[in-house]
Amino acid sequence: MEETSPLKAKRKDKTEDKHEDTDATVEAPQKKLARLSGSLDEAAGVGEGQRAGAETEACDIDVDLSLNTAYQQKDATQWLQTAWSKQAQDTKDDKTGAQIYGDPFQICLLPELLDKGSSQALVHEMINKVHWSRKQMDLYEFYQSTDLSNMSECRLLAKFLQLLRKQVRPWLEQVTNLKLDYVSASCSMYTCGDYLLVHDDLLKDRQIAFIYYLSPWQGAEEWNEEQGGCLEIFSSDDQCFPQFPVQRQIAPKNNQFAFFKVGSRSFHQVGEVTTFDYPRLTINGWFHGATNEAFVADSSRAFPRLSYLQPDINNKPKLGLLLNDVYLKAATCRSIQKRIEENSEICLYEFFKREKFELARSQLLSDESLTWRRQGPANAHNYEVLDLSTAKGTVEELLQLFRSNAMFQLLRDFTDLDLYGVDAITPTCSVELQRWSHGNYTVLGDGLVSEDNTLDLVYYLNAAEGAAVITYLSPEVEQRVPVENGLDGTTDGEQTMEEDDEDECHDDSVLLTITPVDNALNIVYRCEGTTKFTKYVSRNTPLEKGPVFVISCSYKE
Repeated sequence: MEETSPLKAKRKDKTEDKHEDTDATVEAPQKKLARLSGSLDEAAGVGEGQRAGAETEACDIDVDLSLNTAYQQKDATQWLQTAWSKQAQDTKDDKTGAQIYGDPFQICLLPELLDKGSSQALVHEMINKVHWSRKQMDLYEFYQSTDLSNMSECRLLAKFLQLLRKQVRPWLEQVTNLKLDYVSASCSMYTCGDYLLVHDDLLKDRQIAFIYYLSPWQGAEEWNEEQGGCLEIFSSDDQCFPQFPVQRQIAPKNNQFAFFKVGSRSFHQVGEVTTFDYPRLTINGWFHGATNEAFVADSSRAFPRLSYLQPDINNKPKLGLLLNDVYLKAATCRSIQKRIEENSEICLYEFFKREKFELARSQLLSDESLTWRRQGPANAHNYEVLDLSTAKGTVEELLQLFRSNAMFQLLRDFTDLDLYGVDAITPTCSVELQRWSHGNYTVLGDGLVSEDNTLDLVYYLNAAEGAAVITYLSPEVEQRVPVENGLDGTTDGEQTMEEDDEDECHDDSVLLTITPVDNALNIVYRCEGTTKFTKYVSRNTPLEKGPVFVISCSYKE
């Protein structure tokens, strides 16, 4: 087929429309925080007149932010220093309540970091003065402020930054025995449905990642797992790839400071916030020093790639018994070929005969003999794939079709690609049957970047809106691949705003979004360098009918 543009954007997910109005997006958290401001005032004993005055003055509260004196005592510092250097397993200081977890990597929790009342004052300023920007990409969805160093109008946040620089930084140097040169920090807010997926924070000179939690509302000072928003910690394998399941969860707790050493195994994520009542508010960032030694070794770590096989010449399915008759007509094939040449994509509705689709869907939902395994590593994928050797009946019939010579020939007729016939040299394909449920995703990475011109096929069974939505991105747009390892971007996941424009999934980079439709075959021709990801399936996504199944195939000439 004549090479054209990598892909032309013709269809968009309807969810894109609701994010096009930036002002409305930014306004939403301010309204939410304004409502919460009242309950915060009540908890602090602020009356109506005082509240109005606070709003008028934009919350110019002169609070002396002070480090809890308990942590400034010599014995507390020595305890932390000893426990940290010995890389002890889970241990706790009875005097301060400080805890150090040793597995799967060291992380320290310091409750009551600041004197009482400080967290309420900081949240007041966040409510009234911070400008929030919506951050959306494959890896995350949440709100973020600019760097604290650029927020001189926020007096308390500026004071907090000075506290980090002048008191916390030298103190952490003592505890960790690391040379820390400077600190970068910003504010982050996760509302219901927001998340940050698995990453390690590893980039250049980052040495210590930190998170300071703010949740001063009465009854919500300490979250539980049901509310979501936990800092979730992963173990890793011999190749430093994070493994399922989550090994440790740390729930948000007001006025608690958490920190850990950034390294090639410091994999973590922010679990999806599931409560509508309160946002997950943090101040977070990194203490920087010399170039992190783990960063150089990590740069060569590559994601696993798909394996391709030649067509199965022994399998000879009868297309007339499986496919909708209309797609076997010569006139239809010519129309499909013209559409793909013009747009690089097409969606073929009711592709299989309805009875075949229903049989396959029913079998996938009920057949307990099918064996599924989770597809990782966790910083690249999280969904289930079928062990094809356990497939049988109609499911096996459909899967065999996608690897058959008959399918290669049909795709040649649809696309004019050299997938069959005398001009075909070594055509190959990969075939995967995926199962998608809440919490599943793929993120951008080298394993999903097309090295060659590729024909993708995506077929849905038991489709549900918002589950297994696939987005293709332009190769000309700088991808967020390094962000997974921290590029301006992720501690407790939260990003500095220096690369604000590059972090968003803008319309000019989105080539195509495929939304789930039952018994519809999506055909996408993508050129070398085009990449894709499957959006995180929120727990708010309705899956009453059960999981969504996707037959995902790629063909090469």
